[in-house]
Amino acid sequence: MTRRLVLAMAVLVAVVAAALAFPLASVVANDQRAAFISGLEVDTLTTAATMSAQPYVDWQSTATLTAERTGARVVVVSPDRSLMADSDNSSLDRLFDRPEINAALAGSLTSDVRTSQTLGTQLRYVAAPVIQNFGVVAAVRLSLPESIVDHEVQETQRWLVVFVLTVVVAAGLVAWLLARSIASPLRRVARVAEELPDDLDLRADETHGPHEVRAVAEALNSTAQRLSGILQRTQRVAADASHHLRTPLTGVRLRLEAIEDISSQDQVKDEARAATAEVDRLARRIEQVLDLARTDAGAAPMTSQDVSVIVRDRVEAASGMFAEREIALVSSLASEVYVMAPSGVVARITDELLGNALQYAREVVRVDLNVADRMALLAVSDDGPGVREDEREAVFQRFRRGSSSAPGGTGLGLALVRESAMGLGGSARAYASESGGMSVVVRIPLADAPSEDR
Repeated sequence: MTRRLVLAMAVLVAVVAAALAFPLASVVANDQRAAFISGLEVDTLTTAATMSAQPYVDWQSTATLTAERTGARVVVVSPDRSLMADSDNSSLDRLFDRPEINAALAGSLTSDVRTSQTLGTQLRYVAAPVIQNFGVVAAVRLSLPESIVDHEVQETQRWLVVFVLTVVVAAGLVAWLLARSIASPLRRVARVAEELPDDLDLRADETHGPHEVRAVAEALNSTAQRLSGILQRTQRVAADASHHLRTPLTGVRLRLEAIEDISSQDQVKDEARAATAEVDRLARRIEQVLDLARTDAGAAPMTSQDVSVIVRDRVEAASGMFAEREIALVSSLASEVYVMAPSGVVARITDELLGNALQYAREVVRVDLNVADRMALLAVSDDGPGVREDEREAVFQRFRRGSSSAPGGTGLGLALVRESAMGLGGSARAYASESGGMSVVVRIPLADAPSEDR
């Protein structure tokens, strides 16, 4: 906004200044030229009047003094066109027949521009008669190259251009100061809005800036206050649900295990084992729903964590389950890969990916952790039936499963993976693995390692 306001103000002032400067330059040029000519005419008449009151022998000194004062060449010519005085100290024993001299000897004041054959340039001149005893005794002429007049006009025009540029720069500076007075409070509000998802206790300054900016800050603070309340209620609901649901489910599972142990009938034992599996499945579904609720709530404190250590621990913990299913679990993990994440989120992502791969793998599951483009890349691949290309986005939606999905799943695992990754500023995508199954790649932005003194 600052750049646009400064540019708009500068362009507007430049257009207005240019619209005024062009006619003003013409007026100034004409006025400057007229003033120069008038001054030269006054100097010529003054010199003629001075010589009228002097004897002939003083005319050379008067011509020299006038030339020094005005910068013009001063010549005095007698009625017979012979040169009587010359400020250039040229030879006087020669004729000086010029049209302006003839007009001055005739009693007229002459002012004009003509091409000087001697100098090869345009000559600005003024010639006047020298009168003594009511008669014209000589003609005096002051002359300057026209380039001197042009130079003075151009100098004035250059100062006019400098003035216009100064006005444009001053307008840009005023616009910049004005834009800063508006943009600075907006930037502070924008900074709070940017950091608000990570800390809902932040509040924007409602006391500084224009009224409109203060109104935006008030609205943002009100929204943050409401979101904070919603978040706290969601977190309380998730915590209460976790406590109140796990306890009765644990009781039901214990009772089913007891029935299985004390029953002598195979059919009853089979039903008890099936019921226990359903309880475990229900507990798993509840745990995933609660994890999604926690992911939606967000705002958990972020810490720098070594993903390689977490993934290695989860792989080791899951190795027993893979061994029971006779599925090989192969891992290749880069070391010291740090990301910013709440406690337990990376472990939950890893567990969901391993659990999903275990459901579909035939012989092997591969876990890879690499670093590329300032991102940590966690890939879990299986050699199962895979997922059709047109279904690879759908499997990340809640309660959506692929056409080749195994029975008994919840449709929440990959949704939890993607939403958790997005909560960390990353992403999750599904691809075809080299073995023909599915490979899920999670990308999470890298972070600096925690300092040792923490």
